[in-house]
Amino acid sequence: MIAIGIDVGGTFTDVVLSRDGGIVTAKAETTHYDLKAGVFNAIRSAADQINAELNEVLSAASAIVYSTTVGTNALIERRGTRLGVITTHGFEDAIMVGRSSNWADGLPPQAKYDRGRGRRPLPIIPRDNIVGALERIDNLGQVLMPLNETHLHTKIQELVDRGVRGIVVVTLNSFVNSIHERRIAEIIRSDYPECYLGHLPVYLSSDISPQMDEYRRAMTVILDAYLREVSEDHLLRMVEDLREGGYRRPVFVAKNTGGISSLSRTQALHLYGSGPAAAVMGAAFLRNLTGCDSAVIADMGGTSFDVGLVGAGAETTYEQNPIIDRFRVQIPIVPHWSIGAGGGSIAGLENGVLKVGPQSAGSNPGPACYAMGGENPTVTDADVVLGFVNPEYFLGGAFRLDPERAHDAIKRKVADPLGLSTAEAAWNIKRIIDGIMGQEIYRLSVYRLGQDPRTLTMFAMGGAGPVHATGLADFADIRRILTFPFSSVFGAFSTLTLDLFQSYEKTLVATLYAREHGGHKIDGIERINQEMRGLIDLARRDMSEEGFEMESVQLKGEAMLCYRNQRQTLQVPMPGLTLAGHADVKQLCDAFNTAYAARYGEGAVFKEVGIELLALRLIASVPTAKPSVAHSTKRSSAPAERKGTRKVFWGPALGFVDTPVYDREALSEGSQLEGPVLCEGKDTVLVVPAGWDLRIGVRDLAWIDKRLSPAAAGSTQ
Repeated sequence: MIAIGIDVGGTFTDVVLSRDGGIVTAKAETTHYDLKAGVFNAIRSAADQINAELNEVLSAASAIVYSTTVGTNALIERRGTRLGVITTHGFEDAIMVGRSSNWADGLPPQAKYDRGRGRRPLPIIPRDNIVGALERIDNLGQVLMPLNETHLHTKIQELVDRGVRGIVVVTLNSFVNSIHERRIAEIIRSDYPECYLGHLPVYLSSDISPQMDEYRRAMTVILDAYLREVSEDHLLRMVEDLREGGYRRPVFVAKNTGGISSLSRTQALHLYGSGPAAAVMGAAFLRNLTGCDSAVIADMGGTSFDVGLVGAGAETTYEQNPIIDRFRVQIPIVPHWSIGAGGGSIAGLENGVLKVGPQSAGSNPGPACYAMGGENPTVTDADVVLGFVNPEYFLGGAFRLDPERAHDAIKRKVADPLGLSTAEAAWNIKRIIDGIMGQEIYRLSVYRLGQDPRTLTMFAMGGAGPVHATGLADFADIRRILTFPFSSVFGAFSTLTLDLFQSYEKTLVATLYAREHGGHKIDGIERINQEMRGLIDLARRDMSEEGFEMESVQLKGEAMLCYRNQRQTLQVPMPGLTLAGHADVKQLCDAFNTAYAARYGEGAVFKEVGIELLALRLIASVPTAKPSVAHSTKRSSAPAERKGTRKVFWGPALGFVDTPVYDREALSEGSQLEGPVLCEGKDTVLVVPAGWDLRIGVRDLAWIDKRLSPAAAGSTQ
């Protein structure tokens, strides 16, 4: 049985082919002019490794899981659909005003504190394309002002005259009563029926995100509609080409919610950041095989650096107020953090000071050493100059690098202006990028997640992850690193570990505990159960479309709870899909108190103020077959043989040192090496400096441990 995982990155497109208990990996350049070309190049490369033709592999594949950056790129470049918005009259400026946090949402840490230069994000939809409908529904769902349909026809025509190609409808309190939104949709479809070329797609907030919080609900449906056309066109073309190549089963897409689904059950917004979210879930799957209690993911590719934490259930705790681009939304996203730092990050001088990133050279023209027209020095160029990367063996020799171009770019634009040697300039580039990434890991581990980084294992992923792992581990105060044989294509591997998954949310405000009313309250149970049964019906509809009977579907209910009048909301598993009575309500409240104490401390628990339910969530999943990470069959007590030596620059104090080089694929279980040493794989390099030790363990895992003094070792106890 063959399964294919695909991850389209900013620089390379990765493929993992799982077959008969083993995996085959392949890479190809990402072809931004047509992403399909890079995908088929990578699949063809994987097929060549098993002596098969492309159409043979596609015909034999039982599943293809696809992770794409097309939505991410479209939003960054603002290439989405030209939209209009119909909202409640008087609230036309709501999304322009946004929230106070708009000034900082989505910005890097250094920019958040530069408040004097703070700017709100550029709106996705111009103010002229936002109109108000004369209608009003209150927070209880009662109609205060009926919809004025004559006025509405005029407003729809105004949007059409401005050239909109789709209309978003987001009226006040529609999450309680959607009658006006649905009537507006009926009128638009009547005026512009689908049988004509000029028909207008309509997107309702009550369908896409039926939850309270007007701004986040509006931005959720706006972003989803904005990315719908570009995402849909790309994916449908991809599916059609795969079918022409011989593939006959559904194509699944990875989602930022931590699962997969078919195209017909995937929202466009679920594709944004789906690769990093999949990596978190893939790391959680592997953590169970490695024995690590908690691990931090350090995934460094050509364009970005992604961080996530797994262990203690962290990978299944969704962001409460996730940010996409610079806008807060209402979809449950698996927590991960991305910064513009990768092998393609451009180095240059700003007011005489060396800066690295966030701008990236991407895959075309790419770093200067790619010899494809790039003239700016990048992190990859620095790695070549330092000797970490062998220009003759990049991607196993399939892609030759030009070391002279790397040397010249760094010399002209960094070294000479700063009065440094080229090697020293390259070292400074490496140290800056390592410091940026390492400090981000430290900040997230300590301040965001409350973890001691010295107790974490770093999973070094991505093509550049193992190259820089020890450098950024020093900045993050991490002392153990783990890499996998497929680390450079970890995103593609992770897509094959995801379960079929759907989540459903519904706003529902109810008091579960009030001391002044005698404690736990059960008078709202029937309303809670009714809403949950409605979510179950949605799950039944979607899973049936996916081809599953409900007996094979795992359902899990969650409640979003908070202390009365507080904003710190936590998701708490429900005792059952519905609440049976007083005992279930008490169990739910006790679970919330326990979770709140674990997150904020025992002293923060204050149940006397009351406990409120704000929303319900239903998660429906179907387990999938997972790729095999087999135990290594290679074991040898003999010392590993050197591949050769190479001059490597280990910093100004040591300069260039003749450093042993080993073939990563030739190392056996039990092999141990002391740094400084390089272990070259076909698609990455394990860089082990002095003071670090490398050991090959079971499943061909490479453990890199920092050698500690007795005093330092005792400090972690």
